[in-house]
Amino acid sequence: MNDPRLQPDQVRAMRAMLVAHVEEGAAPARRRYAVRAGFGALAVGALAAVVAVVTVVVSPGDPADSPNAPGMLRAAADATADPEPADGQFLRIATSASHLAITSVDGSVDTAIGYVDSQVRDVYLAADGTVEPVATTTSVEPTVFFGAGAQQFAAESWNGDDDVVVVPASLGADLTRPVEDQSAIPRDPDALLVYLIEYRYQAGSSDENVFAHVVGLLRTGNVASDLRAALYRALALMPSIVITEEEATLDGREGTAIGLRGADGDTRQEIVIDPSTGEYIGVRRVTIDGFGEIPPGTALEYTALSTSVVDSVPR
Repeated sequence: MNDPRLQPDQVRAMRAMLVAHVEEGAAPARRRYAVRAGFGALAVGALAAVVAVVTVVVSPGDPADSPNAPGMLRAAADATADPEPADGQFLRIATSASHLAITSVDGSVDTAIGYVDSQVRDVYLAADGTVEPVATTTSVEPTVFFGAGAQQFAAESWNGDDDVVVVPASLGADLTRPVEDQSAIPRDPDALLVYLIEYRYQAGSSDENVFAHVVGLLRTGNVASDLRAALYRALALMPSIVITEEEATLDGREGTAIGLRGADGDTRQEIVIDPSTGEYIGVRRVTIDGFGEIPPGTALEYTALSTSVVDSVPR
């Protein structure tokens, strides 16, 4: 008899598609952005359910030497695991998205103002496959502003919508569509690091390319615990990976932020991990020097993911 339960690859594929949907739709279109050289696109990132934590400001300077980064990553790798719902229960996948919506006065970046634009989506997957997935979306009204005029900017441009929907059955046809063939990715840390170095994920130095690839995998939300552990151990082999903040708060959860030592440019990308559980909390990009009314160390964007087991779903 066929097992009606959602299989791990189906859960991961569903999760990846839903996360992609959030990242494509969470940020409303803006007419006015001040984009500083070196930012790249201000893609959707992540938010905590408690908006106040969005204002976390990290050290704007170059990261200090961090001999504890390899040890932290290996400890996280040893602890990481996936939740396992039983029949009648649901896997809840929470995706929080936040980015800094910015505009300028008279087109000058030196006078940029902004506010935090946020959205939270929860997806519920039935372990036994008897109930169609349910997704809830909640827009969070802006409460964090930078600079005089930011509140007026938010009032003119923010448009929050909430909904509860049953995911269409047609989505099931895409369950086997891979984001990346994870079965072909090595689990041995040394072999994995070679794979990541040789895989040209994006432009940039070898270390930047590897780090961006790891970020790209983790933020999809469909990385199983064995691969997640291997990614942590591969990063532990890189001397350029350092702890940038030992007690980082993202999505209302505390973890340790890691990034690249002495990264060039105006921003630094960081992964936040809970070393005690191995949970990937999220990824954030911070401005090192600040600009206009945006202070140094402000998170320009971040994405957070969490999974848990629940007994019911909203209707």
